Parts: sequence; structure tokens; C-alpha cells
Amino acid sequence: MFKKIAVAFDESPEAERAFRSALDLATLVAGEIYLITVIENQPAYMSYVSAVAPEVPLLLKNQKRAFYEDLHNKARAMAEQAGISLRSELIEGDEIDALLQGIDRLLPELLVVGLRREPGGFSRYLGGTAHQLALHAKCDVLGVR
Repeated sequence: MFKKIAVAFDESPEAERAFRSALDLATLVAGEIYLITVIENQPAYMSYVSAVAPEVPLLLKNQKRAFYEDLHNKARAMAEQAGISLRSELIEGDEIDALLQGIDRLLPELLVVGLRREPGGFSRYLGGTAHQLALHAKCDVLGVR
């Protein structure tokens, strides 16, 4: 029963709630947690920035990687305190595609995602990241509010 639990993880409050729920569940079933964080591709306008200051895109990417590594280390400390094994992975690319690739590679039994309401209620009509993951992930998905 859900021994291998993946969490779509970033700095958002929704992802933190998803992680805490996954941690609670892993504690109950003696499971393990896998954090998956996507370092999204830089926006197209960064090509203009790199023309003027070629070092800036790499600097920003490295800062983002260091930020997420620190976030993962904090989550790892929480998991260790709860007696839960935690592994983590940073993947570069498009958010949904990269998360699905990570899920295909890890083969978790459950993916935990934080649900968020988009301003203006657009998510009701278009579907957000969690909706796309629920449609395409090859495992069960738990959405946490």
C-alpha cells in the first residue's frame, strides 16, 4: 500500500502541504519518499540577456539549483526526524513533461501534489499542473489542498 511515494515539490505552500501529507502517510505505511523538483527552462527573453551579459543565465540557473538543493536538505532533515527514507531529484525542463519523466523513471505507487486555485478561477476551466499529472501519471495521484 503506497510504500513508494513521490512528491511534486517546489517552494510553494501547496507543495509543502503535499510533502507533509506524504510524510504522514509514509510514517503510517513504513514507506519511502521521493521528491521531484523541476528547474524550469529559462524564458525566451533570457537570450537577450545572454547577448549582453553571457554569464547571467548560468548564474541564475545555479542560484535556482542551490535554492532547491537547500529546500531538499530541509525536507530530508524532517524526514530523518520522522524515521523516513527520503531521496530527491532535480530535473531540468518543462514542468509537466519533466515531472512525468521522473515518475516514469522512479515508478512510485503514489504521486502527491499540492492543489492550488488560480486567480480568477481559470483552473476550473483549463486544468492546472495537478490536473495534467492526474491525467498522465502512471500511478495513483493524491491531491492535497
